[in-house]
Amino acid sequence: MQAVSPSLSAARDSIQLPIFRRVAPEQKVVSAPKPEATVASGGVPPVVHCVDKLVLEDLAAGDKVVVKTANTTYNLEMAGDLRCKVIPGKSSARSGDAVLVGGLNADASEHTPNRVFVGGRLAYQFPDEEHCILTSVVESIFWVRAGSVPTPPAP
Repeated sequence: MQAVSPSLSAARDSIQLPIFRRVAPEQKVVSAPKPEATVASGGVPPVVHCVDKLVLEDLAAGDKVVVKTANTTYNLEMAGDLRCKVIPGKSSARSGDAVLVGGLNADASEHTPNRVFVGGRLAYQFPDEEHCILTSVVESIFWVRAGSVPTPPAP
């Protein structure tokens, strides 16, 4: 091992590193939710039913259904007579008024016109299209009946 020359060690000792100050992280202000963001009926959320099978004849106007598939989530706002507004989670997918056609099993070999179920596929059709839209396999179904907001308990 070689000895460090005196001029090199003197130069190294004379180098001053910048001094860094630790700055406290900026505090974020979290505001309370806006009053208009709460549920209209006194802040009580609607009753959400998680179902394995959805019988289409049980759906009424005003019902909301959320179908989560392997690829995206579909929000269905029922208008009555199996008509609904479809709002897919992917912005590239078409949304709009459609008709629920029912479901198919996972390999699309058996059509179930009166129900949609977990493990199957959801089928719907836009009025101006010839063919149905067939989703990927359904992983979960959530159903909110129209007017299913519970009454708050009396004080």
